[in-house]
Amino acid sequence: MRIAIDARLNAYRTGGIAQYTRQLMAALADCAADDQIISLQHREHLRPLVVAPNVVRHPLYTPPHHRFERWILPLELLAARPHVVHFPDFIAPRHHCCPTVVTIHDLAFLRYPDILDSAASAYYRQVGDSAARADAVIAVSETTREDIAQFLDLPPERIDVIYEAAAPIYTPLSLRPGETRVLAGTPVEAQSFMLFVSTLEPRKNLPSLLRALRICLDRRPDRAYRLVVAGARGWRDEDVFSTVRDLHLAEHVLFAGRVGQYDLRWLYNACRFYINPSLYEGFGLPLLEAMACGAACLASSSASLPEIGSDAVDYIPPLDIGAWADGIEMLWDDEERRETMGRLARARAEQFSWQRAARETLAVYRRAAAGAPRPTPAPIAAPADPSPPDRLVVCRRCGQRLVSAPVKGTIVVTSSPERQITPRAWVCPRCDHIELLAVPTATALIEMTAPAMDEPRTAAETPETATPPAPVVAHDEPPAAAEMPGTTTPSAPTGTAEQASASSVPDATFEMNVAPAPESEVSP
Repeated sequence: MRIAIDARLNAYRTGGIAQYTRQLMAALADCAADDQIISLQHREHLRPLVVAPNVVRHPLYTPPHHRFERWILPLELLAARPHVVHFPDFIAPRHHCCPTVVTIHDLAFLRYPDILDSAASAYYRQVGDSAARADAVIAVSETTREDIAQFLDLPPERIDVIYEAAAPIYTPLSLRPGETRVLAGTPVEAQSFMLFVSTLEPRKNLPSLLRALRICLDRRPDRAYRLVVAGARGWRDEDVFSTVRDLHLAEHVLFAGRVGQYDLRWLYNACRFYINPSLYEGFGLPLLEAMACGAACLASSSASLPEIGSDAVDYIPPLDIGAWADGIEMLWDDEERRETMGRLARARAEQFSWQRAARETLAVYRRAAAGAPRPTPAPIAAPADPSPPDRLVVCRRCGQRLVSAPVKGTIVVTSSPERQITPRAWVCPRCDHIELLAVPTATALIEMTAPAMDEPRTAAETPETATPPAPVVAHDEPPAAAEMPGTTTPSAPTGTAEQASASSVPDATFEMNVAPAPESEVSP
């Protein structure tokens, strides 16, 4: 099979989509040895993107994002004679000579329309029509798949989720004590800074991080808190620099600009911890790169970041500045915690690989070339283990990750019809906040083995005498066969019945009555 991959963007950029294209093509060269990979490069990009026996460079005259691309590019593709063409940059031309596959990395430009100028907006406005006409659509995370279904009205079953991975260069390094590197003309010593990596743009939420840094400095003037920002200037970034000026942070923040991959690998290894307060990410590759280098990580609890980091990362609500300050202060001083998180992060990062991504993408190519529909994953039976799986829950008060705690007792909801629910307790180890998870039978998450929750209780089944039934948990059907095996995408608990404060983890029997809530607040 002749597989063409649009790599024209690599003539102009090195990160993001260009990085995805390069790594995917290199991995495909290994796993598709019997197929020919055609690297569609701009004619001025003379160096082959990947050097391998089954990879050939095919020059194109049409530059990426050109206004006449939709008409000229299909004509140029005729000479390549591909069996399938992959467009990693969101958009496939309207007319094409063979089946097409598109990768959609995120839909930030639909959530935040102001981040694009008029030319880019006109180009990416085609994404809906392109996805609808493509023979296959690849999303890089479950979060992105949900956004595609929501914003582009594409059936989720038409979308394949194939995770990216960190480039092989991002591995742990052995650093000398006090090792220093000069960035942007400024010496940077290992373990003296926290690291933020991204292009500067509004959705990265850097001003919130800067305000949290100011709080930390005011609380502990004796601490030499320092933030290194690695990334090029983007758009609407004036607020970042004005915040630094207004909060007098110039001595504590270093803007290193765009750095090369070897400097970036050193930064990931040398930082005290990596921090990402982003409001929205379609995948979050810098987070995964930091994890691959063994860095402890603090990240926003929004969008795809909990999906990628799983339980190896501490999550904080993106706009809770006080919680960010608390997280920074706690992790800065806790070396043992950082080492533990670094080990967990590296183990999690090893579950992502470009070889796996290449194999799954190759299967999509073959299916598209054959005109076959995407197979529907078979339902998975519920496990026999009656204990609910621990899920990542973030404390609503301080942003700390909650831990599951054993609990006995019942919650009696005195609304009509009367219900008796066995709760699941989650406790914050920092502020002792408790959240109780109570999921009705109708959601298919918890089934009661005693009388049904919708039936009135008899007199013998009062809270004082009734023994709470053991719940049987059935996992939700996995959203795609491509999801990482053996992992659980963290999510907030469904159907929170009550929040209360306590001074310790609840290990004794307790009972409580929940007053009837207004009709609009009662869980179904």
